Amino acid sequence: MVRCLSENTSSGIFVSESLSSGQPIPVRRDTVAAFLGPAPRGPVGIPVTIGGIDEYLQRFGVSGHDGPLLEVICQFFANGGKNATVVRVCSSARRHHIVFPGPSGALTLEAINPGPYELLRASIDYDGILPTDLDRFNLVIHRLTSRVRPIIERQEVYHGLSVDITDPDFIGHALLGSELVSIKEEIPEQRPDITFCDDIEIGTSYIYVDPEWAETDHLTDYDLIGCNTEGTGLFALDQIPSVDIVSLVTDEQDPGPVALFAAERYCRKQNAILLVDPPTHWQSVGSAIRLARKSDFMSPNVVSYFPRPINSKQQPASVIGALAGTLVSSDARAGVWGMHEDAQLQMRGRVQLPFDLNVEEQQALKRVGINSLRITNPSHLELSGLVTLNRGYGCAAEWDKLSQRRTALFILDNIARSTQWAAFQENNSETWSELRDQVRYFLYELFAEGALFGANAADAGYVICNQQTNSDSTPVGESGISFVVGFMPRGQGMHSFRFHQLPVECRIQTLHIEDLVALAS
Repeated sequence: MVRCLSENTSSGIFVSESLSSGQPIPVRRDTVAAFLGPAPRGPVGIPVTIGGIDEYLQRFGVSGHDGPLLEVICQFFANGGKNATVVRVCSSARRHHIVFPGPSGALTLEAINPGPYELLRASIDYDGILPTDLDRFNLVIHRLTSRVRPIIERQEVYHGLSVDITDPDFIGHALLGSELVSIKEEIPEQRPDITFCDDIEIGTSYIYVDPEWAETDHLTDYDLIGCNTEGTGLFALDQIPSVDIVSLVTDEQDPGPVALFAAERYCRKQNAILLVDPPTHWQSVGSAIRLARKSDFMSPNVVSYFPRPINSKQQPASVIGALAGTLVSSDARAGVWGMHEDAQLQMRGRVQLPFDLNVEEQQALKRVGINSLRITNPSHLELSGLVTLNRGYGCAAEWDKLSQRRTALFILDNIARSTQWAAFQENNSETWSELRDQVRYFLYELFAEGALFGANAADAGYVICNQQTNSDSTPVGESGISFVVGFMPRGQGMHSFRFHQLPVECRIQTLHIEDLVALAS
């Protein structure tokens, strides 16, 4: 029987179950910040949750290759971030191969993770195999930290593999559970030879991956976006229960309009905020304001700033990691709604700014939805304005304010995810009553926490789920359940939304005054 001894740490991948009708909707939960970008190695298209820099380096890092994603992650944890969700994106699907020769052909193993820095070595021996058992062999696979210091970071050991497809220990079946390699080509009929190197007389011999390969391609917008059906790029985030903050990290050039519009659309669907560095061609306050006004890229789910910092090499840098970490830390202390709209965000970071902004310039930037960045001391930054890139376009003017928009997204997302159970129930009065109780209690808790405004809890929010909301709003041919929720965030009027909960998704529609009049009638 094959025994695989895998010395692997936690995958960083977690599974979350949706709530049932009897469970309260959480008023407090950890803010989920996701970062997509290039890393030297590690899994591609898989969201991995990491709790610190050491864990990031173990999964994605290579000695001597810092990169922009590492810098952003360092900023995140330096500013109070607790857990970061990382999705590695790469420009090529090319993978390393290890080829074992044999009497009837070669056995070829392919690295699970693409890229030149996914450094592997492997060895085959017949230790403990009976002389009469000619189909069996042992396989050892190592993942190494770097080419310069080849320390074993991860190991998989397979005892008693077989090349016989009818054998329970067939290698093709055994390696399905490997996190390091897979079978690349047809498996030979006879077992591969023992690994032997002429220059090694004592100890185990290994076959290493190609040491000369170096990748030079840069990420494109389509690498960042990925594929919906394959779950790569942005769509890899569909594998996690929820996401609140998304950051795109590129190598040497800004994300293009294709990536930005796709990311904004994705964040809008996920009730998330997209953090965006200002384009490098914004060279002055005047050009930033002029180009922002000319741009079609505007959304209440996007946050940007100006000016863009520069590093010690006078190259464009980023503070989106610091911003994400500060937001996560603030949410943990005071809730998403606890950030005052007139306050400034204090962030840790050592960067240079090309110039300082005066008060008039800060106000002018704020009017076009751009936050202002300034250095308060050598190790701290301040972000003021706290606005989204909405600019009052196509949405309520209240969504210009970052704190109010994030509060609304938090409420909408929690209701949508926590009422999913109702889509699998009978659409009847009993289900309506359970759903109303669940949402009503959530709104009461938000009012008690200070997230909603009103003379009392009843004035701060409401929920309607009855025969009218379902018979009038359910599309022909669709199942599910529909209900209306209204709430009054601090400093705003009442906002109302229609939820249509389906087994596979929840559709949320903003209701206007004419919709509410029709509903009341």
